[in-house]
Amino acid sequence: MYAQLLQALLSDDSEPPPPVQGTGHPAGPLAELVRLRHAMEKHAGHNSQGWALQAVADQLAYDAALVRLGRKRGVPVDLEVFDVPERGRAQLEQAMIDKGINLPAPSSTANSST
Repeated sequence: MYAQLLQALLSDDSEPPPPVQGTGHPAGPLAELVRLRHAMEKHAGHNSQGWALQAVADQLAYDAALVRLGRKRGVPVDLEVFDVPERGRAQLEQAMIDKGINLPAPSSTANSST
């Protein structure tokens, strides 16, 4: 189901990326990925009301940005591996690193639970 949600999100790529706060200019794909990784990690360990929905939304946004960047840089992307989000994310991140793309590193305080 996650892979289907990701596919649906990616199929609506008609809108430009949101502007970088305070600049009015769109963020580059790598800057957007860094911002989304930070948001994903920030919400991963919360237990407040609505935290699960926010965590999934954060993961979808990050994974969509990761797929867009991978496609832009010529990395083959198979959305089916995102049926298990952590596996798809890890495989795509590794493929991008192998291709020399400098991705944001997870913070040491990040909680990797989904």
